Amino acid sequence: MGGDLYAAARTGRATRFLIGDVRGKGLPAVEDASALLGAFREAAYQHAALPELAAALEISVRRHLAQLTENDPESAERFITALLVEIPDEAALVQVISCGHPSPLRGRRGKVAALPIPRPAPPLGLAGISPDSYHVDTFAFGPADTLLLYTDGVVEARSTAGVFYPILERAAGWPWDCPHSLLRRVNDDVDLHADGHLEDDLALVAIRRTPATGSGHGPRPSQPHHPTEVDP
Repeated sequence: MGGDLYAAARTGRATRFLIGDVRGKGLPAVEDASALLGAFREAAYQHAALPELAAALEISVRRHLAQLTENDPESAERFITALLVEIPDEAALVQVISCGHPSPLRGRRGKVAALPIPRPAPPLGLAGISPDSYHVDTFAFGPADTLLLYTDGVVEARSTAGVFYPILERAAGWPWDCPHSLLRRVNDDVDLHADGHLEDDLALVAIRRTPATGSGHGPRPSQPHHPTEVDP
């Protein structure tokens, strides 16, 4: 059993996503994952800004680990890599906070690239309790764009020759117009690359922006409310 996790929440006029990976395996990893998921499902609706949500999750994870440390001193060495994603309904952008987690891939206008995250925070359990500890990166995300979120079980899958799985190289050659097909391709290809011998669990989430129902168009273009817009 592993500690890979993901969740989504509709909050007002935006959708928030969480994907994470707990250090370790077995029941302790499942326990840590459950604690973070419970915290996200509550805090996602209470905090207007993504940095405030990240800080709230850090506080919850610290509290959880502190309670465990009373009976298991090694719990102090546990942590959770995580990625927080927010997609507003009315603006063609996506906001991302990374807490030591692999960068998502974006399929946009026929090109696939890893979104650059120059200032990731430490993993949850080791990060800051102030919203100022978290940097938001903002990227264009319009109709027909797709995001692929994944845990390190994907990129750390090794072939029999010891080669790590080259997700960007493989994914760039596939169609990105159907999230379900994309997830199946990645999952099957990782399994083929590792010859069926995966040493870690993995989680995959694909998110596609579709035009608003009945409008014939998608969200309005918008200048992001953060200075780190990477592309137009």
